[in-house]
Amino acid sequence: MRPLVWLVCLFATVAHAAPLQVRVATYNASLNRSADGQLATDLNVGTNTQARRVAEILQRVRPDIVLINEFDYDAANPSLARDRFHNNYLAVSQNGQTPLNYPYRYAAPSNTGVASGFDLDNNGFANTTVPAPGSSTAVKDNYGDDCFGFGWFPGQYSFVVYSIYPIDTAATRTFQLFKWQSMPGAVIPPGYYTAAELGVFRLSSKNHVDLRIEVKPGQVLDLLASHPTPPSFDGAEDRNGRRNHDEIRFWADYISNAAYITDDAGGAGGLNNGLRDPRFIILGDLNADPVDGDSFQSAINQLRNHPLVNASANPSSLGGPQQSTLQGGRNTTHQGDPAFDTSDFNDASVGNLRVDHVLPSKSGFTVTGSGVFWPLNSDPTFSLVSASDHRLVWMDLTLTPVLSQCVRDLTITRQGSDIVITWGTQAGITYLLEYSSDLVSWNSAPAIPIVFNAAAQAATATDSATPPDRKFYRVRATLEQ
Repeated sequence: MRPLVWLVCLFATVAHAAPLQVRVATYNASLNRSADGQLATDLNVGTNTQARRVAEILQRVRPDIVLINEFDYDAANPSLARDRFHNNYLAVSQNGQTPLNYPYRYAAPSNTGVASGFDLDNNGFANTTVPAPGSSTAVKDNYGDDCFGFGWFPGQYSFVVYSIYPIDTAATRTFQLFKWQSMPGAVIPPGYYTAAELGVFRLSSKNHVDLRIEVKPGQVLDLLASHPTPPSFDGAEDRNGRRNHDEIRFWADYISNAAYITDDAGGAGGLNNGLRDPRFIILGDLNADPVDGDSFQSAINQLRNHPLVNASANPSSLGGPQQSTLQGGRNTTHQGDPAFDTSDFNDASVGNLRVDHVLPSKSGFTVTGSGVFWPLNSDPTFSLVSASDHRLVWMDLTLTPVLSQCVRDLTITRQGSDIVITWGTQAGITYLLEYSSDLVSWNSAPAIPIVFNAAAQAATATDSATPPDRKFYRVRATLEQ
C-alpha cells in the first residue's frame, strides 16, 4: 500500500443569500465658516440653507459611513457642531427624504489655524496671534499662512465622520503631530524652510486619522481619513504641492507598515502593525487628480497604483461631463474623463477635477457599485450641488473574509490513525472542513467534527475515518450574515 499523502487547500467565500454590504462616502461639504464658533451657531436651528442641501444629498445617497471634509472643529466643545448637524439636519427629513441616524460620530482635531511660531510663508513676519473678529482678509491670510495648516482660527476646515457602525475610539490613531522631516525621503522644498522650522513643521495640514470601525463582531475596517493641502497657493518652490504629495504618500507608507511612522500617542508602526492583508478604506478630499491639475509627481497615483489598493472602480456622474462642456475654459484642455470629476473649480484657472476619492483595500471587500452625486442640470435635485464646490463620492462594498486573518497558523498532523487539523479562528466566521480524494469533488458529509475554543480563538478538527491512499482537506470560511 502506498503511504498516506495529505494536502490542505484553503478557500474563503461569502454567503450569496444576504451579503453584508456597506455604503461609504466622502464629501467636502464646504461647511467651514469664517469665524470660530460660527458653524455651531449656524447649525443651532434647522434653517441654514447650505446645511439643508448637504443633508438632503446625504439622505438621498444614504451612506452607512461618511467623511465630511471642511467641517470646523472647536477644541472647547468638539461635539457641538457635529451633533447639531446630525440632530437638526441629518435626523430631520429634508424635502420628504427619510431621515438618517448615525449613533457613532467623530470630530477630528486639526492643524489648521494652529500657530507655528514661525514665518512659514517667508514674508518677513511670523504671525502668532489669532486675528480678532472683523480683521481684514489680508490679516487673516497672513496669520493662516504661518500656521501648521492654513486657517483663520484653530480647527477651521477640519472634518467629521458619521457611522451607523461602532467606532472603536480606544483603537483610534491620529497623526496630527507627526513631523514632515520624520518621513524618509520627504520632498520638502530644498532651502525653503529653516532647520528650526523643520524641527516643528507638521506633515498633516489637518490631520491623518485611522478610525477602526466594527461592522459586525470580529469584522472591522480601518477608515483612513484626511484632507491634504491643495497643491497651490504657493510659489516656484511648490511647497504646498510637495506637502500634498507627502500627505498622500503617508497613507501609502502606512498601509505598507513603514517602520518610521509614530502616532500622536507614541505608538509605532503602520496599519495593524504588520497584520497581513488589512481591510481598509482611504478616503477624503485628497486634492489630487490622477491626470490633470497641479499635483506634484502625480501624487494620487502613489495610492491608486499601490499593490494593496483596489482602484479599479471609477465613480462617475452624468453631470460632470455636461458641466465640463458647458463651462469650457480649462476643462477643454483636460485629459481625464469628466464623468469622474468630483469638483467644480474656477474654469479660467483650474477647471473641474477628480480630487475626492474612496479607495478600498483589495482584501476584505468586493466593490459592487459607486457614483458621484452630480445630476444633470435638468434634474430637480441639481440645485443641491450648489452647497459646495465639491461633489459627494460614494461606493458600495461587500465584505469578504480575509483569509490570512480568519484561517491562521494552519497545521495538519497524524496522530495514530487520526488526521488532526488546527487553525486560528476569527469571530463572525462560519467554518466548514471539506475533503477530497482527487481535488475535483469535495465533500462535507459525513461531517468531520470541529471543536472550537472561543477563548483561544482556535479550532481543531479530527478525521478518524479510514483514509484512502490519499486525502486532501480544505477549510471553507464564510462570513456570517
